[in-house]
Amino acid sequence: MSQHDLDIANQTFPNTRSDLNLALKALGSNQSGSSAPATTYANGLFYNTTSNLLQIRNEDNDAYITLAELDQSNDTVEYFKSDSVRTALIEFTDGDNALAIADGGALTVSTSLDMNGTELILDADADTSIHASTDDQIDIKVGNSDVAHIVNTGVSQGALLNRNPTPIVVNGDMAIAQRGDQTGKTAESMTACDRFRFNIISNGTFSMVQSTDDPANGFGNSLKIDCTTANASPPANSNLYLSMQTEGRNLQGLLKGTSDARTSTIAYWIKSNKTGNYVVELWDRTYNRHVGKVVTISSANTWEKHVCNFPADTTGATLPNSDRSIMISWAFDAGSDYTSGTLPSTWSGFVNANRFAGTTLDLGDNTANEVLITGVQWEIGTFTSATIPPFQFEDGGTNLRRCQRYFQILNHDADILFINAMGSTGTTASSSTTLSYMTQMRTDPTTSISYTNLSATSVTLSETEIKLAGNASTTDAPRIEQQILLEAEI
Repeated sequence: MSQHDLDIANQTFPNTRSDLNLALKALGSNQSGSSAPATTYANGLFYNTTSNLLQIRNEDNDAYITLAELDQSNDTVEYFKSDSVRTALIEFTDGDNALAIADGGALTVSTSLDMNGTELILDADADTSIHASTDDQIDIKVGNSDVAHIVNTGVSQGALLNRNPTPIVVNGDMAIAQRGDQTGKTAESMTACDRFRFNIISNGTFSMVQSTDDPANGFGNSLKIDCTTANASPPANSNLYLSMQTEGRNLQGLLKGTSDARTSTIAYWIKSNKTGNYVVELWDRTYNRHVGKVVTISSANTWEKHVCNFPADTTGATLPNSDRSIMISWAFDAGSDYTSGTLPSTWSGFVNANRFAGTTLDLGDNTANEVLITGVQWEIGTFTSATIPPFQFEDGGTNLRRCQRYFQILNHDADILFINAMGSTGTTASSSTTLSYMTQMRTDPTTSISYTNLSATSVTLSETEIKLAGNASTTDAPRIEQQILLEAEI
């Protein structure tokens, strides 16, 4: 480090030589020092050893302009565009700015940023990025998995625009329970919560109720399955599983049966007094194909969020209609007829012995046993517990109407009088009425009705209304004195 006024005085030769050497050292070290040299020159360089700033004197010789800051520990340099805006600057050969990174991290390009197909990394562990390794396609990767491919016709895969505007699973939050509590069940029946079915063969007795025990996170209800009569030694043909069946029209986003078939993810909250393994199965009822996954309840009496990934299936195109398509099952107990095989980890032809292989929970072996479930969602794409999209809550009216497509109750807690009665006082009369449903049903429903003062009744059902006709047996007006149950479950 050396500084000099760069003025060689008249003196003896040895002193002149010494003075010249000092001046050259000062020039060689850019007048380095802890403060600026006493004598300055326009356009003269100065390196401040205290601040590690390399500066140049301005043309007016009255101030310094900072050129760069040197990191002497790491042998790096940071360039300055001005004293107020510090940037990493790359320029074209003509001097125009090409790329500038501001102190806050803002990136500025003069025209376009050409990455030539490589990734733009967005997070610290480099597993979330945007890349264009395929021509005319932008790929978005989250958690090291591609969640969307954007092409000129839109988003071709993933959770950005392909998430259903309404949830695939109806009533996944268990908020609607039109049937009420179900008790003493030893055979297949619908549960208390709409759209979910309880399947059981020779495995004790159970009740299914809508519970207020929930995992928070916006949920207010769960479906509780409770063992009321145990069977500690069920036969080989026994089973016990919860299921939910879906119309084919609601699963078109899977592109099943095509070369572009997509993966999917089932997620939900679950709680049980028992720990152990159970199986989640997808069963394509149209083409009789299935795939399964073993899941573990790790902590007793604790709400756990389970996320199950399922592969794509390029066989068997899902039909865009209202018929039964893929069924989700949660197997909590099963005999050897269902567990003696090998659980299919990829879509395979249906084999009964493979369905629930790996299930060890044995929910039916003690009356203390119970399982609760809520927050069921089915998403297109592969997700983890960290990347799964938030549960799609629906308002109560929308959720109820979607449930009423499969089951609804008319004349609840009220009488419905027949209209258009023909006849006179003191005689019998012909009577009829037409009742519109709350919402259009999936198909022509089945029904159960009780009548008073009506005989020879005919019932005509459609997807939108029920027509009742008959002869009044007395002079009293005919009535339906009990609720009408309409069912169009899959």
